[in-house]
Amino acid sequence: MKKFLASSVLATAALFPVLVNAEELDLPANMLVGQKVEIRSGATTFYPLVTSLSTGKTVTVIDEFTNSSGELWYRVDLGTNKGWGLASSFTAQSTGSGIQIGKQAIITGDNVNVRKGATTSYEAIAKLSKGTSVKVIDSFKNSSGELWYRIEAGAIKGWIIEDYLKADAEVKPPAPVKETKTVQIDKAPVRKGATDSYSIITYVNKNQAVTIIDTFKNANGEIWYRADLGSVQGWIKETAFQAVTLPPAPETGTKTVMIDKAPVRKGATDSYSIVTYVEKNQKVNIIDSFKNANGEVWYRADLGSVQGWIKENAFQAGSLPPAPETPDLPAIGSYVYSQVNSLDVRRGATSSYQSVGKLSLNQKVKVLDHFVHASGEAWLRVEVNSSLAGWIPAESASANQAINTKLYVSVDVANMRSGPSLSHSVIDQATKGAELTAFETAKDSTGDLWYKVKTSSGSIAWVHESVVSKQPSVSIGTTMLVGTMNAALYAGASYDYKISERLPYNSKVTVLGEFTNSLGQRWIRIKSASGKTGWTPDYELVTSQNVFKYVFAKNGAVIRKGAGTNYAVSAYLAENDSLKILRKLNGWLNVENAKGTRGWVLETQTTTVSAKRLSSPAYSTVNGENYLTWIKPSNFAVSYTTLSSNRLKITGAMTDIELPKGSIKGIKSIETFVSGSQKSAVITFEPGYSFTLRDYSNKVSVKIVPFGLLGKKIVVDAGHGGKDPGAIGPSGLREKDVTLSTALLLKTELEKYGATVILTRSTDIFLELSERTSIANNSTGDAFISIHGDSFSSTSKGTTTYFNSTVNFNGPRSETLGNAIQKNMISSMNTYNRGVKEQNFYVNRMNQLPSVLVELAFISNPNEEALLKTTAFRQKAAVGITKGLEEYFNKF
Repeated sequence: MKKFLASSVLATAALFPVLVNAEELDLPANMLVGQKVEIRSGATTFYPLVTSLSTGKTVTVIDEFTNSSGELWYRVDLGTNKGWGLASSFTAQSTGSGIQIGKQAIITGDNVNVRKGATTSYEAIAKLSKGTSVKVIDSFKNSSGELWYRIEAGAIKGWIIEDYLKADAEVKPPAPVKETKTVQIDKAPVRKGATDSYSIITYVNKNQAVTIIDTFKNANGEIWYRADLGSVQGWIKETAFQAVTLPPAPETGTKTVMIDKAPVRKGATDSYSIVTYVEKNQKVNIIDSFKNANGEVWYRADLGSVQGWIKENAFQAGSLPPAPETPDLPAIGSYVYSQVNSLDVRRGATSSYQSVGKLSLNQKVKVLDHFVHASGEAWLRVEVNSSLAGWIPAESASANQAINTKLYVSVDVANMRSGPSLSHSVIDQATKGAELTAFETAKDSTGDLWYKVKTSSGSIAWVHESVVSKQPSVSIGTTMLVGTMNAALYAGASYDYKISERLPYNSKVTVLGEFTNSLGQRWIRIKSASGKTGWTPDYELVTSQNVFKYVFAKNGAVIRKGAGTNYAVSAYLAENDSLKILRKLNGWLNVENAKGTRGWVLETQTTTVSAKRLSSPAYSTVNGENYLTWIKPSNFAVSYTTLSSNRLKITGAMTDIELPKGSIKGIKSIETFVSGSQKSAVITFEPGYSFTLRDYSNKVSVKIVPFGLLGKKIVVDAGHGGKDPGAIGPSGLREKDVTLSTALLLKTELEKYGATVILTRSTDIFLELSERTSIANNSTGDAFISIHGDSFSSTSKGTTTYFNSTVNFNGPRSETLGNAIQKNMISSMNTYNRGVKEQNFYVNRMNQLPSVLVELAFISNPNEEALLKTTAFRQKAAVGITKGLEEYFNKF
């Protein structure tokens, strides 16, 4: 087996100079000292002398500054120190080809690739035609000795090898004619560059005359003017100098209301909330008019204390239907409390809008606005925090904190009403044993107590105190489960009695009775799995492990032995640790963690929202590829497995997964499954569809792909290259030549099937291992193949495929890919089958794509070296790998 040496990581930042925006000079820039120059610690001759530079010395200019005397100075990097010199002492550095940094050059070839970096292994970001004039902004000689230039052509910036450039016989354009233009709009921004994406440096005002010193038409077809404002220069869009034609003045004056009661709204449609009413025969002062998209004419009225919009027919003789009754809503600017845990905050005022956040129970938020639908359904716009606002149903918020009490229906059928009295209508019913969450109370005219509750279906209703109980009833003979890890069987119904047995977690017990002791504690008498009888607290038993409520530790939270800070600490918690709630007492939670440690934690040191969750699902199409993505609020690892019937299961100790709404092409269904405090998502794909999954630090991305090679992106890596020849055979055959030739043949073969191939190298250059994986990880590829020739002894023989699953996130798919490729290579090349093996090769281990490394044959074996020399054998390898990829992409 050939031994691979780990190469050092060469950061891209060290390979290619970083450019900073500058007004006149692209920095940093290599320049020559044209005449002897003094380098000073600041940009005037008053600063101390640092050193002197002689004529012809090459320096790197890293900054520029025009001082108060109008002198332009350059800041130069001298290696051990830095300093300032007069710009007039420097000239642009000329290369051997006559091309100068900062000057124009001409493209000499057809369809010349502009690349992201200064080797052919980097992705081409554009193509330029012969004769195109470009600005040269930097140069770089790579490890292969190739000279590359960084160029700018309009919005395009990238690298071109010197072979396709020549110096432009530069003809200076005539100096722009200065002219004066007058600003025609109230306030126009002046920007650093000639698009709206540049930052604003100042503003000019209406009727201000400005001096124009240049013009530019950008890639969007917009004309911009460069203005000299004295203290500053910048770019102003053409529209700032164009007179604006105003619409005719709106109708104003006094109008008389002709109907009994007309609503005055915040805006000029019926969907806006009502701010007040005007009465019949009332005269109102009209200050504006507007015709909306529905063709309705509305008038803006000044009523003294308030202004608002009134529909035209309010001033016409006749009658309108009575105005809807305005719900009693909290005042704008007041604070309300969420009455529901995990309450969705939505982008708009209906439940069909996307959720942008969640409120925990009793979370305090500020009311920013109201909206009432024609149906009477009211919504509040609330401020969640300084950067998030959204809409919640008005009925889910209150000026008072929720009581958050669990109730259980104690009668056969309980009526649930629209309000807290028997006169309100029945809107739902609940059967005996149903669990309700009460978050508000009220008393009717007779003094009876009513609970405002949220049902299991999410609806809000009121129930009378006589039909509910605070304790769930249990039936004798019922089988229940021990839901905690430290449950005990006591001889009597209090903690003072002797413990007769520790109850195994998840074991089954039979209910024999129940009892509430003098302390108000409810105990259940049971027969344990071992046959012993006794008593245990009600919170130890459940009908399912999924009924428990969980909270998550905040940073610094601890479990104490009692419900007070004077009690000793029994466990220190990590942030986001999952805690099972057993009971509550005066702001403390009795909890059990995942290790079974039990005790008390301050409720304020916990949160109901976990950092390990998938939120804000979004379906998008990018460059013709379909993606389903979730946001990860923290950088935690997810994993996945494939199940039968085209199903993908995504796991990762997540406590919440938000499901997307609507249909998604290629996906039949998405479901969540709960196990204790953890959730997983199962995606069922339509027949003929599969996936490529990526786990990023801030999101999870599922690319939804149809079967087949068409449209797939394959990263092909030819091993070794440049100064690294790889293994060398008995006759002198170099591994790097075999791998490159095979990679190029594989590219041609894959492209016949409609696949897109990304080569890590297409010429004889050297790449670090980290550069190869970086190309893969920064792509939206679907698979990675690294091609090698094996070497050990003269009698070693055969073909091997390697994968990694211990580190590679896509390890399961990598093994599947390896099996398909190995089988088809052996069939095509007719070599000895050495199998598919797990190995920690860097290009597999540090790869985020499904990836394999193939050893075609042994270059150290004279017979197999002879095969590797032939184009026919390399073509067979390319065909075998292609067929393996085709098989892989035709299965789920």
